[in-house]
Amino acid sequence: MQFGKLNKRITIQRADKKEDINGITKAGWYDLKTIWCSMNGLSGKEYWTAKSYNAENTVVFIIRYGSCKDLTVKDRIIYKGRAFNIVHVDNVLYKNETLKIKATEVI
Repeated sequence: MQFGKLNKRITIQRADKKEDINGITKAGWYDLKTIWCSMNGLSGKEYWTAKSYNAENTVVFIIRYGSCKDLTVKDRIIYKGRAFNIVHVDNVLYKNETLKIKATEVI
């Protein structure tokens, strides 16, 4: 992976409950990290598999492994104001260098 291709900024959000100044607990999405990534749409077999699940707005994000090691499918990604639910996180070849994240856009 050429890390120079990580030229898009995304924000990782995590669902959490936080207490406000009045002591009221509120659940919501909270920013975890803003990191660099590369992104592209699906092609070939991956595209048709996603289409069979009606996940037409499926995108693959690639980030450095160390940027967010604890990323899970319970988190989500924000890119240019658009939210993407994470479907799958892959530690590419188990080398601990890059994470390949498959995500679908929230419509």
